[in-house]
Amino acid sequence: MIRKIRLKWQLAAIFLALGVLLVAGYSMLAAHYFMLGMDSFLVGSMEHAVQRYETEAKQGLTRPEIEGFTITRRWAEQPSAVQSAFGQPPEPARTLLKARVERIKGKQHGRLYFAMRFPEADGDLFITHEISRKSVSDLVGTIIHDNLNSLLTISIGSALALVLILWLVLRSVSKPVSRLGQWAHDLNTDTLREPVPDFRYPELNELAGLVRSSLSSLEENLEREHRFLRHTSHELRTPISVIRNNVELIRSLPPEKGPASDSPLGPIIDRVDRASLTMKHLTETLLWLSRDEPENLPTRTLSLDTLIRELVSEHRYLLRDKDVTLTVETEPTALDLPHVAARVVIGNLIRNAFQHTWAGEVSIRQQGDTVHIDNHQASDEDANDDLGFGLGLQLTAQLTERLGWSYRNDPAPGGHRVTLRLGTVGTG
Repeated sequence: MIRKIRLKWQLAAIFLALGVLLVAGYSMLAAHYFMLGMDSFLVGSMEHAVQRYETEAKQGLTRPEIEGFTITRRWAEQPSAVQSAFGQPPEPARTLLKARVERIKGKQHGRLYFAMRFPEADGDLFITHEISRKSVSDLVGTIIHDNLNSLLTISIGSALALVLILWLVLRSVSKPVSRLGQWAHDLNTDTLREPVPDFRYPELNELAGLVRSSLSSLEENLEREHRFLRHTSHELRTPISVIRNNVELIRSLPPEKGPASDSPLGPIIDRVDRASLTMKHLTETLLWLSRDEPENLPTRTLSLDTLIRELVSEHRYLLRDKDVTLTVETEPTALDLPHVAARVVIGNLIRNAFQHTWAGEVSIRQQGDTVHIDNHQASDEDANDDLGFGLGLQLTAQLTERLGWSYRNDPAPGGHRVTLRLGTVGTG
């Protein structure tokens, strides 16, 4: 996995690379112009020597050496070392050529040769000059050394100043950005109502305002949803209780007052009872989700295997008139869990498996604190992409996430496989 680099370090690296490139470029440019100045000074001296040579030649004086320069009419008259260094006469005219020779015949030489051709009316003049480390005067060496030191000092100083400026800029920008991130991280219901702090830059202030506005809107929507769930769930409990109580009352009537065994009211009452039971479980689930701190609910030791068999018995009506084979395997297990939450979650899973299996098999296996529920359709015609899904399972996923239980709902051939792990086995 590639580790991502923070934005401020990327910007720092980019600006530092640009700064180093600029400093190096200007240093090379300064060194180039320094050498160009030295060459210009040498060319001026050569031109002055040639003028003096012509003046003396008109007076009948011919000297091959003038002011340290060798001036000849023919290239072959130049010293052999110069001819060997350049190989051929200097071309084009009035252009300074340079040649550096470090070794001659295997010995350290260390000489720099200069040559130039001056075209004149009566023929070309060749002027050359050589410099060695020993021939350079102490004054010239000191000047060159001082200039190079000045150039190096300016370059290093510029680089350090660039680094300092870069550090100050990044510090000035990153500090309010870090404050913005920390402020956004610490936002809660109370701090959302407070004014947005000043983060120095208008762009960051606008971003903070957008974050606050978005979170405030989200909080209002969540509060509205929770309020709706609480009110709706509480309002539904009363009619559901009335329906279930009346159903129980009808069933408890004496035979002479109640519906006859062959009366069509019997199946109707059973359907009303089952529908009210489903509404009761859904209402309990909605109430559970609307609570702010479900993890603080009181727990008690309950027998998981007994609870599963009770829930299977309660929902067995969903398999009535279906060609479904039901397998239930449990083992005695005691768990310390919130009773209502466990009943709602496991009941939703069992009801969903029974409800979405038309012909096939349903397997419920419980081992310790883990429950496996598999539903499988006997034919592909009965299979459906929506098998194992519904409002009940969406609520179950939210419940298990808030309770910290392990929950998986994986597609299987012709159905789904659900695995639920509820926690630590109790001592009871």
